[in-house]
Amino acid sequence: MLAISLKFPAKRFHATPWGRQVNEGAVEWPPSPWRLLRSLVATWHHKFPDVPEVAMRDLVERLASPPRFVLPPASQGHTRHYMPLVNDDRTKVFDTFIAVEPDDAVVAIWPDITVTDEQRQLLDQLLRAMSYFGRAESWVCGQLLDEAPTAFEVNPVELGEPAGDGRELVRTLIPVLADEHATWYANTREEHRQRKLSEKIVAAKENGKPAEDLRLSEKDEQAIDDSLPATLFDALHANTAELRNAGWSQPPGARWINYTRPQNAFASRQLHRKIVRQVHTLPTVARFAVCGAVRPLLTDAIIIGEQVRRVVMGCSKKMNADGNAALVFSGKNKDGSPLSGGHCHAHFLCEAARGDGRISHLTVFAPMGFDTADEGAFTNLARSGIWGRNGYELQMVLLGVGLALEFGGLNEKAGQSRLLATSHEWQSRTPFVLTRHLTRKGMPTAEAIAADSRLRTKLVDAVRSELSLREQFKAVAHDVLIEPLLERQKAGTDLGGHFTSWLKFRRERATGVGSQAGLSGFGFRLTFPKAVAGPIALGYGCHFGLGTFDPVKS
Repeated sequence: MLAISLKFPAKRFHATPWGRQVNEGAVEWPPSPWRLLRSLVATWHHKFPDVPEVAMRDLVERLASPPRFVLPPASQGHTRHYMPLVNDDRTKVFDTFIAVEPDDAVVAIWPDITVTDEQRQLLDQLLRAMSYFGRAESWVCGQLLDEAPTAFEVNPVELGEPAGDGRELVRTLIPVLADEHATWYANTREEHRQRKLSEKIVAAKENGKPAEDLRLSEKDEQAIDDSLPATLFDALHANTAELRNAGWSQPPGARWINYTRPQNAFASRQLHRKIVRQVHTLPTVARFAVCGAVRPLLTDAIIIGEQVRRVVMGCSKKMNADGNAALVFSGKNKDGSPLSGGHCHAHFLCEAARGDGRISHLTVFAPMGFDTADEGAFTNLARSGIWGRNGYELQMVLLGVGLALEFGGLNEKAGQSRLLATSHEWQSRTPFVLTRHLTRKGMPTAEAIAADSRLRTKLVDAVRSELSLREQFKAVAHDVLIEPLLERQKAGTDLGGHFTSWLKFRRERATGVGSQAGLSGFGFRLTFPKAVAGPIALGYGCHFGLGTFDPVKS
């Protein structure tokens, strides 16, 4: 048996899996065995050049079999910063990492291998000399262990095998065994030779030259040999950028395998935070950054909000022992009846904070609060992302879970949410859709409402009634000055520097039901007797992004 320990004194482990982009928010957990062997080889090159290469080759071949892991309590963290580019340009980076306590170790165990005393000594020297593991900011303290845990909570399984109850699959790169690599090398080298020979034959025929006796030159043979690693040890030296440029879908000498990880792999650290919060109150906000090749416009807020709710409902079902989604997400009791208490369950509110009119953030707000299992559902949502029928493929990066006042503010460049700010005055950001009819003859036009004081009063009363149903606004609902914005030049909002009419917004859910009195959208300016904290979301579809308000700067 062989076991090693890896501790992270900076409390962070940064490592983007092969095939993933850094802004996707994915981190290896457990660390891939392929990455571990590459780190050991790099340490040998930089710090132990006197150690014979044959000794290092033998050690690498011993460690090629996939280890078992014991993972410490952990949570996912995230930072955002700008990286410089050429010509004084810059790009924004979403940097996700695994947060662990500095005294907690990742333990890798090979229960079935034996090594010589010289190999144990070499491995211990390499681990203690390793300064970082993963990215350069992932400082590491490694060592060889004399004893190891007998229970392995993270185990390798072949692709296609099930995870088992209470567990999830994590696809990971591992090195192939030496004999497997030798077989691969022989077959791949012959394929390259035949492909190159076929190209030469085709070129000869196109030029009218005889092709029967064509052979590969020594230069061709050497070029093929140089392009392929002959051994696993050679494969571990390949540069990642060169492999991508050469078109390799995965590194030569590596293969994919699944590790089975507990579904609550990040719950322990969240549970610790939850205990601290219970002294005061439950968190009411989960805030996400929205990433994707094409981010949807804010006009699709109700569609994206509904889609996120559907995914988080599925994540919540996996977190609960009874297989049901949490009441805070479903909005219904176990018998199917609606929750009482006035819109206390989750609202999925989209924001466009980057000036281009496209959805940049999504805030989940629930006055009733989120428990530990709900936070686990948010973590799973961040891992799964959003793939829907509307054509959008979005990655949700969890920025944090807490109280509204911890995220609210007017400085969007600093990451603050305008929806959660505090202000005396608020103005519609997405259209308000009525839940009850103003007349028996259907929905009147905005022009008709503006010309009829009775209809205007009924429209104002509808908004006031919605405010009175919210616990946080019930006491001041009758004192709010409500000004309908019915003129055509005011019936919309600014998106990407352009005025966008409410008619451009999706104003109906793709699935589900709800009280809706027509598809007309309206905007309002609300003036409270004292400053109030958001979010404010009213009317039909308010739990999915309609009827939201932004604070008005004085």
